Amino acid sequence: MSKNEIIEKVKEVISPVLESGGYELVDIEYDLSQEGRVLRIYIDKDGGVKIKDCETVTAMVLTVLDTHKIIEEDYFIEVSSPGIYRELKKEKDFLRYIGHRIKVKLYNSMELPQFGKQKVFFGKLKDFKNNTLWIVLDNNLEICFDMSIVAKVNLEPDISILFDK
Repeated sequence: MSKNEIIEKVKEVISPVLESGGYELVDIEYDLSQEGRVLRIYIDKDGGVKIKDCETVTAMVLTVLDTHKIIEEDYFIEVSSPGIYRELKKEKDFLRYIGHRIKVKLYNSMELPQFGKQKVFFGKLKDFKNNTLWIVLDNNLEICFDMSIVAKVNLEPDISILFDK
């Protein structure tokens, strides 16, 4: 089985189990590391993910994967939260994080009169519809990107609020 087939099959069998436990499957990676094959599972839940949640999900996933025998080779499993710099991939991710600060990375540089040529933009997510991402840049300029030109979007914590008094 190819890497993508393994990821899709794992997603198919663990999603219902995670959902029944109150967890959202955010993403799955299956890679080769120095230690060997590693299956990384990113989860989320209302109120955030704690270490105990990662332990619980690890046990759930191992039980399901042992039953279905999807991965024949030896592997390690890592379960974690997607973190504060979480990547936004699905429409529901974008809609969930409207109003949050994001970082948008394009496949190719874009020419903007106010900024010149650039490939990375920071601002607040204003809207997402019809596969178009709307953001308000730090200088209050509103801009939109068709998702076909967007390589990656991540949450970008606004640390300036730590210094505002």
